[in-house]
Amino acid sequence: MKRFITIVCADGSQKKLSELDLPLTIGSAADADIVITGSEAIAAYIGDSQGHLFVQPAEARSLTLFHNSRHLSESSWLKSNDTLLCTDSLISYRKKGDTYLFTVSAQRAEQLQHHSLQPPLEPPPETNQPPETAGEIPVRIKTSQRMSKTMKLAGAFLGTAFILLALAVFFVLVARPLEIAVSPSADSVTLDGFPPPLKLGGRYLCIPGSYRARIEKQGYYPLTKEILITKDQQNRLSATLEKLPGILDLQVEPAGDIAIYTDGRLLGTTPPASIELPPGTHQLTLVKNRYKPFNSEIIIEGEGKRQPLEVQLEPDWAEVSITSTPADALITIDGQEQGKTPLSLELLSGTRLITAHKETYADSASEITVTAGTKITHDIRLDLLPGMVTITSVPSAAAVTIDTIYHGTTPLTVPVPADSAHQVVLTVPGYKPSRQQLRLAPAERSTIAITLEQERGIIYLATQPADAVITIDGKRYASGPGKLTLPVTKHLLEVSAPGYRTAAKTILPKTGFSQQITVELLPENAAAGLHSPASQESILQTSSGQRLLLVEPSAFTMGAPRREPGRRANERQRAVVMKRPFYLSEKVVTNQEFRQFNSSHNSGAAANYSLDGDNQPVVNISWEEAVQYLNWLSVRDNLPPFYRIQGNSFAAVSPPTSGYRLPTEAEWSFAARHAGSSTAQRFPWSGTFPPRQVSGNYGDLSASGILARTIQGYNDNFPVTSPVASFPANNGGFYDIGGNVAEWCHDYYAAAAAAISSVPDPLGPDSGTHRVIRGSSWRDAAITELRLSYRSYHREARDDVGFRIARYR
Repeated sequence: MKRFITIVCADGSQKKLSELDLPLTIGSAADADIVITGSEAIAAYIGDSQGHLFVQPAEARSLTLFHNSRHLSESSWLKSNDTLLCTDSLISYRKKGDTYLFTVSAQRAEQLQHHSLQPPLEPPPETNQPPETAGEIPVRIKTSQRMSKTMKLAGAFLGTAFILLALAVFFVLVARPLEIAVSPSADSVTLDGFPPPLKLGGRYLCIPGSYRARIEKQGYYPLTKEILITKDQQNRLSATLEKLPGILDLQVEPAGDIAIYTDGRLLGTTPPASIELPPGTHQLTLVKNRYKPFNSEIIIEGEGKRQPLEVQLEPDWAEVSITSTPADALITIDGQEQGKTPLSLELLSGTRLITAHKETYADSASEITVTAGTKITHDIRLDLLPGMVTITSVPSAAAVTIDTIYHGTTPLTVPVPADSAHQVVLTVPGYKPSRQQLRLAPAERSTIAITLEQERGIIYLATQPADAVITIDGKRYASGPGKLTLPVTKHLLEVSAPGYRTAAKTILPKTGFSQQITVELLPENAAAGLHSPASQESILQTSSGQRLLLVEPSAFTMGAPRREPGRRANERQRAVVMKRPFYLSEKVVTNQEFRQFNSSHNSGAAANYSLDGDNQPVVNISWEEAVQYLNWLSVRDNLPPFYRIQGNSFAAVSPPTSGYRLPTEAEWSFAARHAGSSTAQRFPWSGTFPPRQVSGNYGDLSASGILARTIQGYNDNFPVTSPVASFPANNGGFYDIGGNVAEWCHDYYAAAAAAISSVPDPLGPDSGTHRVIRGSSWRDAAITELRLSYRSYHREARDDVGFRIARYR
């Protein structure tokens, strides 16, 4: 049986020890187990022999020790209720069940003398006897003499009784009542002192002075307290007993190597599984490798009681089966090799990084979340290592697309998926596109060298006079009207004749149809003036029929003044310098136009209203998808693509090309607010907020069942997107520049937009995480969003964001 030791120190504090701490030391040193007063010395030891305690004096001792008032000079057995006295300290010992209790208290000097010297309680009787006379005959005692002796005895008895009665009266008059209240009720209360107290019912009568109370109860620590009885009638001792610890007997399955924590403190690792805990509520935690931690709140009764607790730990792993296509791939999990597929193993719960490796295949890395007890089947598809192709061309700088994805210009080295067919297309303005089929083995390297064939267009030229001399790019051609077959690129046409002024004109042959050009020379004596080459067209048309309007920009102020209602912090006003003319499509791209590039695209629906009509704006496309469409359209129209692949996104080619692109934020702002207007426009309509007339597709009454907020009293009759150009164009000729859908811009988003004004014709910040979105949409109904200076941003597709086409002249 495990035994416990409790030491109640003189200052009332307690020490909790066990039989493993035996032997105990008694002394005045601070590190002694039982501390008494005196010099720094050890007085004695308390040891154990066959389950019995004994006390043994120290060999070199400077302190005198008494055991039950007898000087201790050799080992002596300890019995319950024994006392040890040393200097000014009294040690009381009591054994209760499996608990040894030592109580230390202070003793006064006069009490020490009583303990060290024990005289008889009464003086010795008189020993004087009459001398004996030899041969003398004993005298017979007479009756009268006997009666006299009896009377003497009666008198002595009466005297003693009188004295006792007097003492009793004195005790009653002098004694004071003492009430002892113990919580919980004690099994026994012992009150020591002189004269001994008189117990009357639940109270004691005590002579004023010092008494010692010893209170005991089964399952509680014994309590000893000094009481000073005063002449005051109110003498009361209140005490609360402290429960003995309880014993928690743990039975855990599976057993062994279980870390036990109570209240966040590590107690140890099983076995043993019996834990002594103070009474009260505790947080118990059991931790075992590969099992879920067990957490429970337990209530310990204490009083030395044993409480069993059975726990079944739950496994913290799951069976995971890993397969791969192809099989026999080496699997590594969280950096540790596990074997080749197919593979079955047990993994601990949590997120696990699985890497598969196989020769001629690209490594595959994937994460799985393992839930304890849930079987998982994880299949890995490995891709063959790509081949590498190097592409050169004559002329160089040909745009390269592989399977409709633009990769840059020649010379170029690019990876392509292995063991599959690919179409490589090279384009240069003025040259016929070159299309090559390519198929590479894993890790194979190949080279493609292509000489492009120039495209030619037909121009029918007529001159006045008819025999004028024709020179193209400095090369003289036959005189007179006729048919010219020229490469599809810009040429300088010069026409001259004697007596006439020479005329010069830039011509651009086109593939697929001929052009008729007439040049009429002016006589030399005509009014002064020079003919300059004809200006470029103010309207361009893509191969898909989209019209692009020429914008001649100028310096302007971008943003909104501070006090403008609805203004946001990212609309700070700043000067922007625009010098380069650009084209901008008069309409946003439609679903029908986008499906020429991606036939499977679906713009979806909103609240059961379709967004996917042919003439509705294309939405639910990311910035990258819009850029891929523009590169595709550039290649289709024999223009150098504006964007190149950079990581997982795209970046502008340097220097910028004339290919199709998204408008910069500055271009969009100029076209929306300044094109065709003498002053900056604040809203997509004329006037203030709200609009007085139907002028565009905004958050209106028809969308009240969809949107939380609508423009009061405004109804454009389109709950979601409307067909493009359903409302009048703005002053610059652009439809839906505010309303219907917001629009992707080329720029990365920056809150301060500092990069906007750093250079002329800015392209925005060089990097970022979001792209700029400008304009309002069918979802917007507040003054903030409906202003043309409103700036937003995003990086994911939305059902109210589309785009329009831009390019440099």
